[in-house]
Amino acid sequence: MENLNLASLPPIMLHKILSKVATKSIRDFGSSRIAFPGFNEVGRDDYFYRSANLIYLNDWVDEVNAVRTFKLKCYRLGNPEAIYLRGMNEYFFLHLLDERREKNTSCW
Repeated sequence: MENLNLASLPPIMLHKILSKVATKSIRDFGSSRIAFPGFNEVGRDDYFYRSANLIYLNDWVDEVNAVRTFKLKCYRLGNPEAIYLRGMNEYFFLHLLDERREKNTSCW
């Protein structure tokens, strides 16, 4: 089997590969962009952030800031999953805060 040259792959394939990498590890996403110019080009494209799969994105504790930045960029560029996840988070988080406030004020 001959060696595969990443530079010979079309941008859509690089996009799919980089999307899988980003879903598994934000650190590997950054490393792959540094290691290969084709991934760096795809990873800077707004389309990448609009179409990134965020449902299965690993939220590792040591990468919280990088994950937050990645999700925020996806949200700002109109990624439907980012909008959905943010809406669900705000709905349930704000709902719980309201419930807690009601519970605290109704006791007295």
